[in-house]
Amino acid sequence: MKKRGGFDYYLEEEIIKEYQKKPIALRLKWLYQANILRRHLPKRIIRLQDKFREGRI
Repeated sequence: MKKRGGFDYYLEEEIIKEYQKKPIALRLKWLYQANILRRHLPKRIIRLQDKFREGRI
């Protein structure tokens, strides 16, 4: 059996539709803010997050 990488999750259709109703500018602002927060995390935490995303943990 092939080893899966990364992670997976499920969102209900209703939640996705509500998110899509938000203005694109707001969604981009959220992404930008998350990026700023991530930049200030300790490098050790960023490495762990990256490993998790790649399925190496």
